[in-house]
Amino acid sequence: AIRTSLPELPDHRKARFADQYGLPDYDAGLLTSSRPTADFFESVLEARPSPNGPTAELAKSVSNWVLGELTRLLNATDTEIAQTRIRPGHLVELVELVKDGTLSSTMAKTVFEEMFDTGVAPREIVESSGMTQIGDADTIGLAIEEAVESNPQPVADYLEGKETALRYLVGQVMKITRGKANPQVATQLLEEKLDEM
Repeated sequence: AIRTSLPELPDHRKARFADQYGLPDYDAGLLTSSRPTADFFESVLEARPSPNGPTAELAKSVSNWVLGELTRLLNATDTEIAQTRIRPGHLVELVELVKDGTLSSTMAKTVFEEMFDTGVAPREIVESSGMTQIGDADTIGLAIEEAVESNPQPVADYLEGKETALRYLVGQVMKITRGKANPQVATQLLEEKLDEM
């Protein structure tokens, strides 16, 4: 007799997601509450095979995208996950672009919406729109010079020990770079500049 393999039961799959991918029970429960969602999640993790299997960090990032932005857009457009234009490999690529600092999390959401609408790979969207996060110190340094020169009062406040002034100045740097500066790098360089004054 031919044995057909039965589809995995949701409870079993939930336990396996928590165990195999190190996901919180909450995430595992939501992902496995619908079979197409669970299938899509796993197909994303399988898009980048690695000898030791996907890391818990990757699984959590993918879970956040699937349960967050993807679910939101599917609901907003009344689309089933099986019909999504987002390719599993593209979602992994987006996670990698955030991890390596090419995109900020805000930029990534914009790219994700474009991926959802068009099915285009994130790297292509980033290259065609010129949307990359600025991480190099020289470029950010110029924006810091400008922010410091045009905001003498917040600079004075910071030098008098008002920490909140630093946040304001970082905000100005982000404004000058149109949100492209890496906020961690900007904060660190700004602190160094102000501490020299």
